[in-house]
Amino acid sequence: MSQVLKPQPQDEDDAEEEEEEDELVGLADYGDGPDSSDADPDSGTEEGVLDFSDPFSTEVKPRILLMGLRRSGKSSIQKVVFHKMSPNETLFLESTNKICREDVSNSSFVNFQIWDFPGQIDFFDPTFDYEMIFRGTGALIFVIDSQDDYMEALARLHLTVTRAYKVNTDINFEVFIHKVDGLSDDHKIETQRDIHQRANDDLADAGLEKIHLSFYLTSIYDHSIFEAFSKVVQKLIPQLPTLENLLNIFISNSGIEKAFLFDVVSKIYIATDSTPVDMQTYELCCDMIDVVIDISCIYGLKEDGAGTPYDKESTAIIKLNNTTVLYLKEVTKFLALVCFVREESFERKGLIDYNFHCFRKAIHEVFEVRMKVVKSRKVQNRLQKKKGATPNGAPRVLL
Repeated sequence: MSQVLKPQPQDEDDAEEEEEEDELVGLADYGDGPDSSDADPDSGTEEGVLDFSDPFSTEVKPRILLMGLRRSGKSSIQKVVFHKMSPNETLFLESTNKICREDVSNSSFVNFQIWDFPGQIDFFDPTFDYEMIFRGTGALIFVIDSQDDYMEALARLHLTVTRAYKVNTDINFEVFIHKVDGLSDDHKIETQRDIHQRANDDLADAGLEKIHLSFYLTSIYDHSIFEAFSKVVQKLIPQLPTLENLLNIFISNSGIEKAFLFDVVSKIYIATDSTPVDMQTYELCCDMIDVVIDISCIYGLKEDGAGTPYDKESTAIIKLNNTTVLYLKEVTKFLALVCFVREESFERKGLIDYNFHCFRKAIHEVFEVRMKVVKSRKVQNRLQKKKGATPNGAPRVLL
């Protein structure tokens, strides 16, 4: 493993930087008061302090807001994608009644915060400072239950988008038309077309045609929710063009038909080459990662349980019955490259492995640049906070 991927011992200053990055300033959990704060009790931060307005922390770790009406499926999406919860188990989840924050830090590229908002949030409540929340947001995901009457959801979507856009014009607005597993194929298309038309008409009537909404048909019972989240996360990765260019160079020189760069924990693909993505191809990649991790957990660990199931030696080859070969290689301890190769092209495996070595080295160089940027911004963040103000000059607001 390259040295940049090995965990380094933290001194007190480094630990303090991490703690300060996780500190939150502004609004505490909406609805339950400061006692329900998700802040780490061991972080040394003040209780009930939320940092919504810190541009340095959001550049390092973009914020994704998960919004929608009650029972639309927001918490289920989060649990299935990032906690490997079985879709059937989500039936027993309680309704969210407070803002829940979760840090997703699987790798240097998949590194963001998810804020799960309760459906009963009232934007007109004076205790809800929506400007402070939207100011540092990278993406806003609005979940609509496709099996329910979505007129109220569309009205809430319009209110949410217009309020957010006034505060931050750089937010990516994503609409998940959720629970489509219960609809026929024709009904799915009709529902998507209707929601798309109504939502954009509402924006046009308000003179906001320049706001772009992206729509996705999703379900936790198939891979559509993972693919949709992949598209959302990719928009928050500044290095995406570089990663896509590296993949294009790799496949063109290796005789590979399709390649994905996967986060092995969440099964989100953070980049792929410029050829179109086929849903069946993506599902095969996800299944292959599951097989590799499951088998490695059984046979890859030492007798005393030491070691990790996924490391720099992890590789897998699966030959399909349609003369296609699936080839998986470890890129970093969090990332895997999954390729689709024709059998005749796979006969030149030595060439593919050499090109992969060059590709892996380039990814590590991108990783190193990313880590230097993160470290630099943490130092700036720390210096600004020592002056008693957030980097945008606003005074720190305590509850």
